[in-house]
Amino acid sequence: MIILSTGLGNGTITIVFILLIILLMMIFQKKYLFKGLATFNKVLPSLYKKDISKLKGYEKLILGYRYWVTRNSL
Repeated sequence: MIILSTGLGNGTITIVFILLIILLMMIFQKKYLFKGLATFNKVLPSLYKKDISKLKGYEKLILGYRYWVTRNSL
């Protein structure tokens, strides 16, 4: 059982340490999720030679998705 204390006793340090570990785990899981999605980007068509203003709606959606995944995976 975890008891919250008002001072900086062992209980408070333990709680802060556990919260820090949980935060780090969430960050790494997000990174691995986007790394996995980035591998799916290789299957999508390449649009780098096309003019952005002349793209169709679904091509703009693909371009935005690729940008979002690439940005979050780095």
